[in-house]
Amino acid sequence: MTWLSLAFRNLLRNARRSITTIAAVALGYAAVNVFGGFATYMFTSIREAYIYDQANGHVQIWKRDARDYGGADPGAFLLSAEDFAEIKAAAEKDDRIELAAGMLEVRGNVDYDGNQSFFLGRAMVPEEQDQIQEKATALRGRKDKRFEGTAITSATPESIGITTGMQKNFGLKLGADVTLMGPDVTGQLNGVNAQVTQILELASEKLNKRFVYLPLELAQVFYTTEDVSCVRLLLKNEADTDFVTADLKKTFADRDWEIFTWYEISDLYGRTKRMFDIIFGLVFVIIITISTMSVLNTIGMAVVERTKEIGTLRAIGLKRPGVVRLFGIESGLLGLIGALLGLLITVAFSLTVRAIKPMWDPPVSSRSVVWEIKLVPEYLVVSFVLLVLFTFIAAIAPARRAARQPVVDSLGHV
Repeated sequence: MTWLSLAFRNLLRNARRSITTIAAVALGYAAVNVFGGFATYMFTSIREAYIYDQANGHVQIWKRDARDYGGADPGAFLLSAEDFAEIKAAAEKDDRIELAAGMLEVRGNVDYDGNQSFFLGRAMVPEEQDQIQEKATALRGRKDKRFEGTAITSATPESIGITTGMQKNFGLKLGADVTLMGPDVTGQLNGVNAQVTQILELASEKLNKRFVYLPLELAQVFYTTEDVSCVRLLLKNEADTDFVTADLKKTFADRDWEIFTWYEISDLYGRTKRMFDIIFGLVFVIIITISTMSVLNTIGMAVVERTKEIGTLRAIGLKRPGVVRLFGIESGLLGLIGALLGLLITVAFSLTVRAIKPMWDPPVSSRSVVWEIKLVPEYLVVSFVLLVLFTFIAAIAPARRAARQPVVDSLGHV
């Protein structure tokens, strides 16, 4: 009879206690990984919302100090048309870069039937913005629809998109004619006519009440310029973000530009990730402690109840390390079976949530989105190994204490 089969038979001797311990380990494993999967979903959602949904790209190039400028001169820190052409030429030579898209930030007032409201606008070439946004998979509703109305293209340069917040405040409808008014880069008041052909629902609650999307051509007419605020780079592989950024900084070291990765600009992602990392660490420690103490209690009681058996085994020649090994294998089996059951629970729960597609309202979003539990291989493997390891270690102390008792005392234990 092998050590493994002997240990398994010993677990069956008190099946109720073993099942209770296995259930504690399984639920602990599932709880850790369900929470870890939800945290990963949050990280993914925030990352994709910034990179793809908001069409920010993986890397951005700005004129130095442009992002901190809050003055009244809209043309103070723009990249010239020549700068933009130079950046696009460099991007086309780099196989890691899929797209270099110019973006112009504009602001002013929207006039509709004599009613005016301040707006913040982002202008890009429609096809380039669509190319970035099509890669987004997170923060989606069940219908997976980004806007109502018709697509804006370069063939419809006077079309604009407004947010649902602006639609409610203004009572605007699709097809409404509006006027955009504000100072251009020379400080002169300018105005352009536009037609609302899209109603957008942004993930950002703040922007959802003030945001207007314009084709780049219309925005440049509005600002009387051919310049752009920044260039946004979409990479073929997100893992290349740091390497591409470092190479661009070397290439344009002599230029008065700043080059940022997406996570350097997205403060929300950094703060959220740090918060969830701390919470996940605390939850993991608590669950591991509870599971280990449950196994320790089970093995401790088993050692006390089987003191005479230990004495008999010692009397027929089993060494002290053999006693420790036997109880260690029993304890490890409890952890192994519990972790396997917990893995099944985690996968089943994740697949169930994915099938049901439950909705919720994230604190940073203006819309209800589908949430899910991600299956993270790293979390699954690490928590599995640690649970089995800690449950094995939990048996060592009581087993060594029992193995050190004199054989006569063990045989006479009542």
